[in-house]
Amino acid sequence: MKKSEPTGFAVVLWLVPLLFFFASCASKPDIIGKWREVGKVAMIEFFTNGTFKAIDNQGMAVSGKYTFFKDGKLKCEIQQKGDSKEVINLTISVKGDELTLTSSDSSEVESYRREK
Repeated sequence: MKKSEPTGFAVVLWLVPLLFFFASCASKPDIIGKWREVGKVAMIEFFTNGTFKAIDNQGMAVSGKYTFFKDGKLKCEIQQKGDSKEVINLTISVKGDELTLTSSDSSEVESYRREK
């Protein structure tokens, strides 16, 4: 008896989800965790649920939601008192335990190290 081979359609049904899985894994750097600005006291912590907490160098604490895009962009929405939100757009780069955030508005660059 001849062994049946999978049809082209069956192969596509199997490959498409697999390709989406690998594409989504490969495109996002691991930002989850706590990061401290190099040589300063500022800290930012990213959580798996899309939220973050941060403390700046003057001790002011903020929190909000973040969205990471495939092109290395990060949008942070900070909830202000009342209903207003402040949106900060950043370019992000992660190399090992070093995180670099570059402001889209002012090209200010901040470097962070992962806390263990």
